Amino acid sequence: MRAAAGRRNFVAAATESVSFAVANHLTAAAVVLPFICVAFGGSTFAAALIFPIYIAANLLGVILAPRVLGLRSVSRSLALILALIATVFAVTGIGILFVSPEWLNALLLVAAVVGLLSGVASIAVVEVMSSSLASSEKSALGVVQSSGGAVLTLAITVVLATFFLDPNGRDAHLALLWIGITAMVVAALSLLRIRSTGSGVATRNVPVGILTALRARPDRKNPWVREFLVTQVLFLSIALGTSFYSVHGATLHGQKSEALHYIVAVTAIGTLLFTALWTLSRHRATIRGLLLTAAALGVCAAIAALIADYSGAEALPILSGVVIVFAAAGGAATTSTRSTWMYHNLGEEADTEVIIFCQVVLGVTATAVGLVFGVLARLEAVAPAWAMLILSGYALFHARRGPRVRIAELGPGHTHSNHGRHFGGFHW
Repeated sequence: MRAAAGRRNFVAAATESVSFAVANHLTAAAVVLPFICVAFGGSTFAAALIFPIYIAANLLGVILAPRVLGLRSVSRSLALILALIATVFAVTGIGILFVSPEWLNALLLVAAVVGLLSGVASIAVVEVMSSSLASSEKSALGVVQSSGGAVLTLAITVVLATFFLDPNGRDAHLALLWIGITAMVVAALSLLRIRSTGSGVATRNVPVGILTALRARPDRKNPWVREFLVTQVLFLSIALGTSFYSVHGATLHGQKSEALHYIVAVTAIGTLLFTALWTLSRHRATIRGLLLTAAALGVCAAIAALIADYSGAEALPILSGVVIVFAAAGGAATTSTRSTWMYHNLGEEADTEVIIFCQVVLGVTATAVGLVFGVLARLEAVAPAWAMLILSGYALFHARRGPRVRIAELGPGHTHSNHGRHFGGFHW
């Protein structure tokens, strides 16, 4: 009976994870919303601000999550949140058809609402999977989500662009958005089949206020916290690269250089690239190696962007695709490094303060840096790509200081029961 419940939970969780990954690709605040904003006549400045605002709202959602999730069943709360995100995107898809171009700047508000809900969802999904899946199933689910979601996204974009729609037409942009909405609804419905098996560690809600965490200054007590934060700030040029290069390419080369289908497809290819690298090397890889890989991918993205900026128009579609592939793979590697490094150092009850402190510092910094990148991305010049090359190059140089800890050696002894309430907030 328990085995049957476990299989049902894993199938439902896999369906939810893959569907959510597809929805994430097709409605991404880093790529899709900025592109739609510009393509339908909105301001490039507003488009450049969409992702930074999403990050700030995501941080707020993470902070509010413990209070929101304490009101009812976490799995049902997560299903409701995903349904609300789908509703927001549905209203957006309908509104775009009827509003004048200046109203497209209201996509900033859409990004804020979706970011807030996604922040709460990032915490809820950790708890749902922890209470309903075995450790081996949770490990497999990550690969299923990243690879399955990327493959399905790639198939959807190729089929639509080849057989049904003009990739450069506005109807094609909205078609991707509506398929993303459908995938989000499927993810929400899949959650309703998940039941707690009682095999996970019961979580004891130990609320830690944001001001308490900031006053505690864990960076003074734990030397690794300061090094972690410095490294992650230096890697923001890579973590935010996909959004930057999308806006930069659209600003400098115009929308004709790359259709939205093409951008979404190559972003999925970038995710697949990192998943393949991770699968092949995870038993030998170290945190330091993961940092070096992420930085190297960021450097490659910047070099490809410079080649695209200086090349002729004929080479733009291919080169722009290469840029996004490297940027997406580098961003995925940076996110994985962020979580793995934190996981390596967890193990004490006081670590909840550390997690919240790091989330707040990184969230605020990423928002500020994202705003700066947004301004740079809309400059009609090659200089922003040179700036990204310099920043990524310095991140590559700094990556040599990362911990030489084998990722395969990280075991369950590094966690405690309250980490799940906050850990999901590092996946933006």
